[in-house]
Parts: sequence; C-alpha cells; structure tokens
Amino acid sequence: MTATTTVARRESAEDLELLAQLPSGRRRRLGILGGRVLLIAGLLAAWEVFSGDPREPMTLIDEFYISKPSAMYEALRVWIENGVLVSNILVTLQETIIGFLIGAALGMIVGFLLGVSPVMSAIFSPIVAALYAIPRLALIPLFLLWFGLGMGAKLALVITVVFFLVFYNTHSGVRDVDQGLVDVLRVMKASRWHIHTKVTIPSAMTWIIAGLRVSVPYALVAAVTGEMTASNSGMGYLIIRASGQFHTAGVFAGILVLMVLALILGAVVAFLEKRLLGWKKDRLGVA
Repeated sequence: MTATTTVARRESAEDLELLAQLPSGRRRRLGILGGRVLLIAGLLAAWEVFSGDPREPMTLIDEFYISKPSAMYEALRVWIENGVLVSNILVTLQETIIGFLIGAALGMIVGFLLGVSPVMSAIFSPIVAALYAIPRLALIPLFLLWFGLGMGAKLALVITVVFFLVFYNTHSGVRDVDQGLVDVLRVMKASRWHIHTKVTIPSAMTWIIAGLRVSVPYALVAAVTGEMTASNSGMGYLIIRASGQFHTAGVFAGILVLMVLALILGAVVAFLEKRLLGWKKDRLGVA
C-alpha cells in the first residue's frame, strides 16, 4: 500500500467522521440535496449524449425533436445578449404577480364573507360554483374583446384562475373553525372583531396558505397561456415564436426559464408559510 493511498483513505475516513457529527436533520437535508443534484446532472448528461444527429452511433433520439442542453444554453445566451430574455421575464412576472395579488385578495375577502355568513353562503355558493365550471380558455376571447391585446387580458385570466382556488380554500377554512372556541369567546362577551381576529382567521390560515401555494403555479400558467394566445411580449410569446421557427432549443429554453420562475415563486410562498404558520410547524411538518 502506497503512502498516497494511505493518506487518501485517512482523509476519506475523516470526512465521514465529520459528516457523522452533523445533526441528523442537517445530514438528511444534505443527502436529499446531493441526491437531487446527482439526479439532475445524470439526466442532463444522458440527454446531451443520446440526443443529436441520427447518423451518429450514440444518438437515440433526433435532436430536432427534443434538442439538447448545450443547444438550450446557446439559445439562452443569444436571448441574453440581445436583451430579449430579461425584458420578457419581467413582463411575465408582472402579469403573474399583479394578477396573483388581486385574485388572492378577492378570493380571501369573498371566501371569508361567505364563510362567516351561512345565509350569504347559501345564496352565492351555487353562483360561484357555476362560474367556476366555466373553462378558463373559453374566457380568453372575451377578455381580448374587453381589454385588448395588452396586459389587461392576461391579468383578467390570472385573476379568474387564482380567485377560485383561494376562495374555496378560504371558505372551507373559515367553515372548519372549531365552534367550541367561538362559543367560549362569545361567553366572554367578545366582539365579532375579536372572534374573527383571534380564532377564525388564525384557524383558517392553514387553508388560506395552502390555497395560495397551489395557486402560484396556476397563476404563472395562466399568464403564459394568455401570452401564447395573443401577445407580443412575455415568455409565452418567446416560446410560441421559437415554435413557429421550429427552434426546439428555444422552446425548451423557455420552458426551463418558466420552471425556474415557478420554483422561485413557490419558495417565496413557502417562506411566507413558515413565517405565518410557525406556531403550527409541528402539524405542518416544517423543519
């Protein structure tokens, strides 16, 4: 056994010992992160190797249909150099965030009002259910007629998508409040304001945050769908333009950007969830 081998084994043993000294939760998170990195790297490497010219021996799928990571990187580089990528990302983010905030606010307000009032819930719930049953794509021609080809049509589509998701979660959360706690406060002569702020809203917060978390990717999908239908800006427009030019790498590059945006927006909502529901972390399984 050479001295180099002995030193390498000693360093490896020291690394394992340091890893064992880490808290179990931290080791688990590092293991999960490492597994994700290895999985993504392996998939990208296989994609790069087995996609290409059909006449090459290692090629399993024609590059024309699924592109390859190096071509996607080149498409992104060209978009960045031309100043196209950042400007269109900002357009899509603007439509998504503004529409999400308006739709979420309306959904929480209407869901809360109908949740605390059985009479209003009985009157308006069938109407809301009927509106919810309308396919969102069927509304796009109307939105284009009403708001034109600008941002208004895309905002309207995002608002309608987010509103119903947040509304139903908020409504269910308010109706699910423990009536025993409400009765205790009523016995103590608490006002409606105190009942709602001390019991109703905190108890329904888990449902509301769940609705917000679910609606974030749908808001992004709605914005991109509107851009694909009729627009001259945004990531949806970039993807449609690349598709029209049979530029597969551009299509996959646009999809990759949308995936990153969805992860970032989801991380923001997860951060808000931890801040607002820290007192329920045991129930939620938040580390």
